[in-house]
Amino acid sequence: MMTGRRLAAVSTIALASGLVTVLAGCAAEPTEPEALPTFAAPALHPSPTASPTASTPERVVTLGDSLMSGYGLAPEQAWPTLLGSRARLALTNLACPGMGFVVQGDCGTTYSGFVPAVTALQPQLLIVESSSNDFWEDGDDVRVDTADTIQSLHDAVPDARIVGLSTIWNDDPDVPDDTAVTSDALRDAVDAVGGTFVEVGQPLAGHPEWMQEDDVHPTPRGQRAIEQTVMSALQDAGILP
Repeated sequence: MMTGRRLAAVSTIALASGLVTVLAGCAAEPTEPEALPTFAAPALHPSPTASPTASTPERVVTLGDSLMSGYGLAPEQAWPTLLGSRARLALTNLACPGMGFVVQGDCGTTYSGFVPAVTALQPQLLIVESSSNDFWEDGDDVRVDTADTIQSLHDAVPDARIVGLSTIWNDDPDVPDDTAVTSDALRDAVDAVGGTFVEVGQPLAGHPEWMQEDDVHPTPRGQRAIEQTVMSALQDAGILP
């Protein structure tokens, strides 16, 4: 997540067991003249969720940035892991430091570099978060790269339901205009592949006590606030029971 007070976009990577080889190949043998950095094998933190039931998706993957990964916290405190436990989902949380649809994270790739990992997991439900890491990038680039990535994900897992989440800002009530740019780009991209876009609002707004000392990343309480908001929004949209 980025902020006017401090431009920072870092997160952790949480992946399910068995994806190290897949992920290591995401940036291998590029066709462009300049190679993307090869990112190291990530820590493996499969979600400690219960066995899925017949009324919920058996396999769920979440793809996003530092808000989704729970940067600075234990992996089990990240909001997708909390969501997976409460909704009884078999959930794998994919996240990359500083990553967006346009901006490369510390793993040396954008969201598109995780298409092979998503392909390997073959989720029934894929939740993708638009990111403030793409703030201040050219609007056309954001729209094109977002559309291309979502199309690639749809092609990789054509039977999965793809759900896009609007961009979450920090505790500052003054939300940047770029929030609409990144959110609208994902809305259009998800609509184009027959998915569902969910507006989750700004669950952190007005709560500086929910932010870590860097003023960028949520505390465990902030992560719980995001999880509660996303859970409610997904239920209202008929995505989760």
